Amino acid sequence: MDTTERQKMKKLLGIIILGLLLASCSENQKNRMLESCADETFEESFGIQPILKLNLKAKLHHESYYSHYGRCEEKLKSHPIRFKEKWN
Repeated sequence: MDTTERQKMKKLLGIIILGLLLASCSENQKNRMLESCADETFEESFGIQPILKLNLKAKLHHESYYSHYGRCEEKLKSHPIRFKEKWN
């Protein structure tokens, strides 16, 4: 393998790693937006509750919170631009 082929391979590897990092960041951002949406809509319905201080996995065991989270997921799927503008 000569130097130009190595440089091309390094560049390709860099692009792949960058793509994976960006995809990971995007998923984390989506999860934060969904949790913010669910927290706010849950609080509007039930007031401030101790459940809101828990981590997401624990919150999702609460049936009402789970429903609010699901509605937020539906909003994200049906109106992604509007959802991102409101919750980002």
